[in-house]
Amino acid sequence: AAYEARASLYLDQLRVLHHWIQRQVNPIPTERRILVTSHDAFGYFGKAYGFQVVALQGVSTVTEAGLADMAQLTDFIRSKGVPAVFVESSVSHASLERIRKDAGVKLGGELFSDAMGTPGQQHGGYDLGTYQGMIRQNVDRIVEGLK
Repeated sequence: AAYEARASLYLDQLRVLHHWIQRQVNPIPTERRILVTSHDAFGYFGKAYGFQVVALQGVSTVTEAGLADMAQLTDFIRSKGVPAVFVESSVSHASLERIRKDAGVKLGGELFSDAMGTPGQQHGGYDLGTYQGMIRQNVDRIVEGLK
């Protein structure tokens, strides 16, 4: 009974988080909902909240992107008018930073992708060592970067 009660509470918290995310991203026009990152870790986010996720690498962080991949992504960013790209906490920033400069766009910030922050680490009132805190910070950065 205790486990079921705790699970029910956590599911309620996740529903609140989901509705909060919807309220944050709804003002972003559909054509601006393009999330450019280092690797394809945000597919779930894109499906849930109507973002086109475009990554320099595929799902794997082991493979390196080639010059042709970098040029193609730079052209895509320019053609779609993407205002910002987002680096990830667990992936080298170098390639995406070069693309950002070549495309002439801003850095939207660093997103947590494969790992959360340190438990107790606070930013913007969020505990980055929790799933909910990590997601809230990512959403804040995405919304701010795509305004």
